[in-house]
Amino acid sequence: MTRGLYIAGAGKDAGKTTLCLGLLEEFRKTLPNGVSFTKPLGQKTTLVEGEQVGQDSWLVDRALNMGLSLDNSAPFSTSHGAAARYIKLGEPSDLPGRIRRAYKALGKKGRMVVVEGTGHPGVGCVFDLSNARVAKILGTPVILVLDGGIGSTIDRFSLCSSMFYHHDVPVLGVVINRIIPAKMDSVKSLLGKWFSERNIPVFGYIPYEDSIARPSLGLIQRAIGAEPIVKMKAGSSYVAGHLTAFGSAEETLRIVEKNPFRSLLVDHSRPDILDALVVSRISGGSGPGAVIVCGGEPDSRRIEAFRATGIPLFATGQGLEKSSGRLSQKIFKVEPHEEEKIRRIVELISSHVDTASILSHLSGEQSGDPGEKKPGRFKRFLRRVFKG
Repeated sequence: MTRGLYIAGAGKDAGKTTLCLGLLEEFRKTLPNGVSFTKPLGQKTTLVEGEQVGQDSWLVDRALNMGLSLDNSAPFSTSHGAAARYIKLGEPSDLPGRIRRAYKALGKKGRMVVVEGTGHPGVGCVFDLSNARVAKILGTPVILVLDGGIGSTIDRFSLCSSMFYHHDVPVLGVVINRIIPAKMDSVKSLLGKWFSERNIPVFGYIPYEDSIARPSLGLIQRAIGAEPIVKMKAGSSYVAGHLTAFGSAEETLRIVEKNPFRSLLVDHSRPDILDALVVSRISGGSGPGAVIVCGGEPDSRRIEAFRATGIPLFATGQGLEKSSGRLSQKIFKVEPHEEEKIRRIVELISSHVDTASILSHLSGEQSGDPGEKKPGRFKRFLRRVFKG
């Protein structure tokens, strides 16, 4: 029997991939037979050597150098029109069989398999592959990743976990993610009490960390179509996150001074800000990690001034408001080349998630037949969650 653990989220971008990265790194230090990874249903693909492959599976494989077979770690990734084709024609056929075979192949030689879900628990229903049904097919218990709060966290848990229990899939416990550090004590106290009273383990409370949430310069470039004019020098400091120059030159310099190593978005009609940045750098100021001019390129004199001072310079045809709006609406995921960010993710999970407790509970949960029916589990669960 393949031993596995399903990581599900209360919604899109809940932190499932982040948790998987940390758990995989911790588990392979501990488990003698090793660990593997799969995302049975992927919604995003990336082009690798001319082939479309599951984006998250490719990320995990590259980030942790796992040597995964992407056929097994990403057995089914949706594309435009896939839902309509499945409803009309039932194609591709035998998706449960494909997912089951991939899971078994990854779990050979006693390896444990970490399974990453997709979106909220109901995602995939159009293919008859909701998260709950996939977990049922594989016989894996579930850990739910929830955003840190109080009422909203409990509400989301009650809604999302009921779907797994309805499919007779055990919820092993929860991990609370992205907790505002100043509210950590309050969240731990109140959520700990609520979950404890219902015999639901909380395996970790993870604080929100801005350095992980901030997108790299490369991601920002691609998101707004910025092209390099003055490239970064080898060995330059890591640039992540962005600032927007909407105010005066003086205000912009103050913001940059407080937030070095971030990209600064500047409208092409603000040469005063560009000049102020150059003067500040010449005077010994830290300056931004990079400058992205929006709406057009600066003139050649200013380009040379940036080259002389070593400030990386980029330009996009998109205006400042559109560029800033696109970045603020977009949630960026970590990429394989972001080694510092991946290292920090692993440290964060190691410090704030009790992986030993997860393995202990997992062994107890999977000591029996994962397909065995337990009459009344769903009703008992509802009574625990909504007690009183």
